[in-house]
Amino acid sequence: MPGLFTMANSIQGIRRDVHRPTSQATVRCRYRFAVVGLVEESECSMESSVDVVVVGAGFAGLTAARDLGAAGRTVCVVEARDRIGGRTWYRTDLFDGFGLEMGGTWIVPEQTFVSDEVRRYGIPVTDSELPGRMTWSDRGKVLDTLMPGPPAELGDLEHAVRALVAAGARLDVDKPLSDQGLADLDVSIREWADAAGLNGNARELLISWFCGCGNASADTGSALDILRWIAAMGNSVWGMVQASVLGQTFDNGTASLARALAEDSGAEIRLDTPVRWVRQESDRVVVGHDNGEITARRVLITVPIGVMQHIEFQPALSPAKHAISTENHAGQGQKVWALARNVPEDLSGFGWGTAFDYVGAMRTLADGVVLVCFAPEHDRVNADDIADVQRAVREFAPDAEVVAAATHRWVDDEWSRGTWTTFRAGQISRYEKDLAVPEGLVHFAGAHTAHRWPGFIDGAIDSGRRAAAELLEVLA
Repeated sequence: MPGLFTMANSIQGIRRDVHRPTSQATVRCRYRFAVVGLVEESECSMESSVDVVVVGAGFAGLTAARDLGAAGRTVCVVEARDRIGGRTWYRTDLFDGFGLEMGGTWIVPEQTFVSDEVRRYGIPVTDSELPGRMTWSDRGKVLDTLMPGPPAELGDLEHAVRALVAAGARLDVDKPLSDQGLADLDVSIREWADAAGLNGNARELLISWFCGCGNASADTGSALDILRWIAAMGNSVWGMVQASVLGQTFDNGTASLARALAEDSGAEIRLDTPVRWVRQESDRVVVGHDNGEITARRVLITVPIGVMQHIEFQPALSPAKHAISTENHAGQGQKVWALARNVPEDLSGFGWGTAFDYVGAMRTLADGVVLVCFAPEHDRVNADDIADVQRAVREFAPDAEVVAAATHRWVDDEWSRGTWTTFRAGQISRYEKDLAVPEGLVHFAGAHTAHRWPGFIDGAIDSGRRAAAELLEVLA
């Protein structure tokens, strides 16, 4: 749909006009950075040569391009989508102009890489407002208790918190987890809860919370990957809550930081350019895409785990990278926005045995309260059916009237094949140390290669900086 296509480009902040070539010689690309009014025009030859081709214009790719450009290297970023930002996507065309983050949303000060970039570019962020109280939904029944269970189960809750903190204390998130004897934690969320001896509502809540953090099911997501969250927040349970849904948000959307990085990089960014194959030769790499080829001294792959397998590598990817891409990660859930009436303006609801595992109020508009909702399976709630969304929301706010809903199906998106990265049980132990290892002239980045915050914007930026330093060393 042309109208939607144009809207998506302007939402992300870079508007692109492509004029298909009348010959095979060139394709003309124009990029407009709308926030500053800067217009760049470049003749993109069908067969050009640069120092580095960066595959993917998410935060990992944009950060690497910025750092490489600052060091004087020529960079071409190729992106399959018609926008930058990867698995973040800020839209203002849905709820009467209110900005919705369809993907990544929150950051916290403890995430130092993204926080540094926010300060560097003067990007405004705002702390989430704290709710007056938490709402607990036990299989659709809203509890009237302050705690997520009756007094008789407070001992179970204390045991669950102790088990969580004790497990988090075992992790050093600045080193590979696979080197730390943590295989007993690299099991499914449900298996870890059982091994930890969790009981009652405390067990159900912790399983549901872990699933919400990972956007993964209890039988596929790695408990170790979620325990990394509490360890990265100084082993603070409250810190883990903040990192999940009560951190800072971007006043002008995640797109504001993506635009700043893109503008600062000075790199040529080619949108609508899916990479199909990467061929290594003796002293160069040739990258094949839908509009031709690009030659470079090195290439940086930043695409999501499940997308790598759909690029033909010559020579082939290492067995470990191919295996994890074929398996894909466990983040296969959904994020749904709802506009609802008759709900508390500070709703922050955690549930177990419910359709959504979390429902939280983000802003009050004239037509109702904007709610962000998560579920660990991508088809748990039909976001195209307002009645089904309302059914799920009413498990937290029984009188809710949902008047609008919106989502993006990241699992069905061929350039994502999932939401944020959450490793499957056992994947950290099997594959972690291989994810960022270069293979000849091909280098790798992406949030999934970060040690401290994989799956977050911070992890993506961390990986982009690491990969750029790696590339600058070999290109010297």
